[in-house]
Formats: sequence, structure tokens, C-alpha cells
Amino acid sequence: LVEDEAEADLTPLEEEDPVAVILAAPPPPKEDPWPAISQGMIILKPSQEGRIVASEDQKKMLGQGDRVYLRTQGVPLLPNQEWVVFKSVKDVFHPKTKVQMGELVHVLGLVKVIDVSEQVATARVTRSTEPMERGDRIAFLEQFIPLSTEKGVTPKKGTEAFVVDVKDGRNNNGQHDIVYIDYGKADGITRGDRFIVVHEAVRNDTFSETTQKDTSLPYRKVGTMVVLATQAHTATAKIIQSIEPILKGDTLLFDPAN
Repeated sequence: LVEDEAEADLTPLEEEDPVAVILAAPPPPKEDPWPAISQGMIILKPSQEGRIVASEDQKKMLGQGDRVYLRTQGVPLLPNQEWVVFKSVKDVFHPKTKVQMGELVHVLGLVKVIDVSEQVATARVTRSTEPMERGDRIAFLEQFIPLSTEKGVTPKKGTEAFVVDVKDGRNNNGQHDIVYIDYGKADGITRGDRFIVVHEAVRNDTFSETTQKDTSLPYRKVGTMVVLATQAHTATAKIIQSIEPILKGDTLLFDPAN
């Protein structure tokens, strides 16, 4: 026996609206800001929007997972807001021009607001690099990752820049160490850009038996660094290769990928 075949449904399929498909798609995952801010930076005017005023227990040193209480100076606190806990280390002056670049700040961690009352907000420490204390300053995350600063024109290969400060005040810096430079987003620098570290050539004076720098000779390449994060006119960079100690005031040459 042969069963009767059902008539095929020849109704044309409705075409999907591409705009509706885009609108229905889930938003892209939010980029984790922690790698861009955790190594500190030079900020022109660090904010004083608020502080950690108390903690859930009597611990003096606070870290990831601890519950803290925040108070701000007229700035509203809202649930799920992320705030940066930081400390100002010192004023930074350009080693060549002596112009003030801003303040070097160390980021201690991130806190996320979980509840708000009339006077204080309850928050939990979500990231930490160093122990935090009651009284430490807090600021909006956006101050450390400026969203409004437009990227300038990418500099030419070989454009000269300088190391204006180093993390932790080290006299000699090498591979994996963090430094701060005098080029930033407004100067055309972005995360991932590279700079070559160069030193002046050295000659031996055979008569006086002294070693002297000779500016008439070409530079020597002694290292390479990659930009981790940018402010308007400064950037945080990591040394990824070095054959000599790298110091505050050293000369850098921009090295574009292409």
C-alpha cells in the first residue's frame, strides 16, 4: 500500500529584517578595564570624589572580597557602579623640559557598589593590587580610562619620546618593569604601540682612560616597550626586552607595527 503524499507547502519564507537581527543580537561583552589601569598612570588632576570610610570588620588591610563603605562629596552613588581605589605617589616633572606632567597614581583596586543608603554606599572589593585602608581615595573608573579624549594623528616612525618616570622609583629597570612616557592618546598613541629604547653611543678615551658619551655617534638600541594604557599626553608602558638598565629620562623612538 502506498500512502498519499501530503501537498508540499510552497508558501514563500519571510525574509529576516537585517536591522531587526542586529537589534536582537546580544551586546558585545564589556572589555575588562583592569589590565589598562592596574599598573598606575600619570593623571593631570586626580579626582577627590570620595573615600573608603569604613569596612565590615576591623581589618586594617583590605583586599579582594572584602566589604567596604563609601562616601562621596556630592557625587551620587548607584548600584553596580565601579570605582577605582588609588593613592597619589608624587608630582611628575618632565626630565628634559621640567614641565609638570601631573601626578603619578598607583591603583590599589576596584570596588563595586552593591547597596546605597542616604549617606554611604556598601561596596565589595572586586580587584586589588595592594592592600587598601580606610581613608583611601576613590574615583570614577572613567577618569582612569578617559572616554572623551580623541586620538591624535599617529606619529611618524622614529618620533622621539622620553621616559618621564618609573614605577616604584627603581633606579634600574629591565624586562617586565613598568615605566611612564610623555606621549599619549592625543599624540596618536594607543594601547599596543611600541617604542624602542635607545642610549647614546659610548667611546673610550684611551688617553685619560675614562668612558664618555659621544652624541656624534648613532644611538644604540637597548630595549623595547609596549604601551598598556594611555591618558591624554602620557602613557603607561611595559618593558618587554632590554640588554641594559632603562632609566628615567631615557630616549624612546616610536616603532609602528607597519
